[in-house]
Amino acid sequence: MIVVTGVNGMIGREVLNQLSSVGVQVLSISRDVFDLSEGKNLTSFINERPSAIIHLAAAVPHSLHYPDNEISSDLTRRIDKCVYDAARVWNCRVVYASSCSLYGKSTEEVKSEDSPICQRLDSAYLKAKIEGERIFSQLDSYALMRLPAPIGPGLPKTVVAKFFFDLACKGMSITLWGSGLREQNYVDVTDIANAMIKAAYSNVKGPFNIAADTPTTMKMLAASIVNIVGRGRVEFVDKPDPLEYERARYFNGRARSMLDWHPVTSLEKSINSMLKQL
Repeated sequence: MIVVTGVNGMIGREVLNQLSSVGVQVLSISRDVFDLSEGKNLTSFINERPSAIIHLAAAVPHSLHYPDNEISSDLTRRIDKCVYDAARVWNCRVVYASSCSLYGKSTEEVKSEDSPICQRLDSAYLKAKIEGERIFSQLDSYALMRLPAPIGPGLPKTVVAKFFFDLACKGMSITLWGSGLREQNYVDVTDIANAMIKAAYSNVKGPFNIAADTPTTMKMLAASIVNIVGRGRVEFVDKPDPLEYERARYFNGRARSMLDWHPVTSLEKSINSMLKQL
């Protein structure tokens, strides 16, 4: 049996779909079933020891409900502690959803898992994720899955890819600031879920970049969306992009060699899957 937290999120739903499709017994944890942030004992709610926990639940700051502040980050810390305490009692494996943004985005170098974590993070959420990596790495069996930007059906409206997609679907202009060369690293939600499941059934430990081989610029993203949706247009405005410097270049060789994982879904296929869900 595998426990999956955060099943109402886009990654959680896909993990649940993939596990259920092959007949794996799954115990799904969502806030309406068991609130991990309330300090209750998860082991009293789940009687059977799971073989692994795929831990996706967090106060992710892509929602109006969870701004990127200390209140939300404390919520993430409480969620992580609840899962960590249960994993210690069960002595089971934990696959922990972390973030590639821990490396920072101000340099053009390609980041591997050996690259240093950014020491000047201005995100309370990312600081909580650093602490989460620290506590879960104390377990006997764990994998820290550093994720970039997921893409596919179920994206929240507040993220750039969904914002661009919605504009195109309405036949409106996607306006780009600066040069349009700001980067994001998009990985399809089905590929991310596949990586999570592979890690749950593996015994390898440590951090893993679950990233696309190459990043996507805002200009590339907008052009792909307009082309696939068949509506809208891309326009540049004479306004500097304050995030022009951001680069999202990550090396996923460790996941390839140790988890036999690599991304297989193209950006175009991801956008098409969003279109089919309309």
